[in-house]
Amino acid sequence: MRVRAWRTIWRWDGAPALLQSRVTDDTGYVQPTREKMIADRSNRAVYHSNAITTWGVSDKGEVKHVYA
Repeated sequence: MRVRAWRTIWRWDGAPALLQSRVTDDTGYVQPTREKMIADRSNRAVYHSNAITTWGVSDKGEVKHVYA
């Protein structure tokens, strides 16, 4: 497994926003949405979440992990 850091340019206009990060591995596996992960695992316990990560940015610039 290779870990890669990344960054992107984003101009924030001061409005609340949602930012999401998703990964595709060397085999072509694409990280699922939270809804898809829950649907796929609905009949068993979920101890590890590998779903797309969502970050909420408030109008004050506060950043928090959110479920979108």
